[in-house]
Amino acid sequence: MNDAPPPYPPPRNVIYFFHDANPIPLAGIADLPYTDVILGFLIPENPGVTGLMGDGPAFTDTLQLQNDIQLLRSAGKNVLISVGGEVRSDSASKGWTSAKYKICSGEVPRLVDQIVSWVESTGANGVDIDFEDSHAFTGKAGYDGIAFLSELTSGLHQALPSGSIITHAPQTPYWDENSLYKAAYLNLHSQVGSSIAWYNNQFYNNPRYDQDAATKVASYLMVAEEIGSTKLLMGVSIDQSDEGAMIALDDMTQNVIAPLQAQFPPTPQSIEFGGVMTWEFSFDDGGAWANEIAQALGL
Repeated sequence: MNDAPPPYPPPRNVIYFFHDANPIPLAGIADLPYTDVILGFLIPENPGVTGLMGDGPAFTDTLQLQNDIQLLRSAGKNVLISVGGEVRSDSASKGWTSAKYKICSGEVPRLVDQIVSWVESTGANGVDIDFEDSHAFTGKAGYDGIAFLSELTSGLHQALPSGSIITHAPQTPYWDENSLYKAAYLNLHSQVGSSIAWYNNQFYNNPRYDQDAATKVASYLMVAEEIGSTKLLMGVSIDQSDEGAMIALDDMTQNVIAPLQAQFPPTPQSIEFGGVMTWEFSFDDGGAWANEIAQALGL
């Protein structure tokens, strides 16, 4: 009898770590059944974009961050550092704005060097690109978002250490030909999809695509029809301050995961349903979400 594990990864149970409201610290995720941890976020150094700095509790102490990442990796987790986050319209914002992305779009090699430096110095497994400058896909930002992301992804793929992971975290409208964004991410996928390990797709905060469990599943099927399901994660929010976006645990396991597993059952050769991404760890008090999602995924 062959008890060897299958030659493919199991579904992913991904968590973002950005706030520190959870009594469980970052290192404590080592004891939870998350497969991957994404640390938010790298943003431009104020006031310019000459460098990147960490914005979030994970980046408060560099030595502690290195130790935490090593602990998580020793527990079998992948740890990624996310670049991006919410785009602000206020030009004085310390985070990302269209204007700052426009500057970076003309200096991609330097941006790649800065991201690689963060990955290498912290011991992370790779990088997540959470690009949310929607105007870059409509011609209103003054630069081409698809060309920028394509060059950035290709540059990172070449410059990161061998075996590094690159993920993206698009919003569902970015895949839709009938949206304002004309399937921008489908175009991007056709250019650099082979360099992207998986998509932490945000199936939340766009009611047309994700207002309830059934709509989330339908939207997932729409995207999966174009790119397949193995790289496509069902990203959901458990942010209790945003009732319109939040999904309850029972609703998630019974009405989202179960029908997607039925639609995409695993085969002896591969997984079919890519898994779940969750925003974010501060709301998983006690780790109940981690455990129930892992059980539902069969981890």
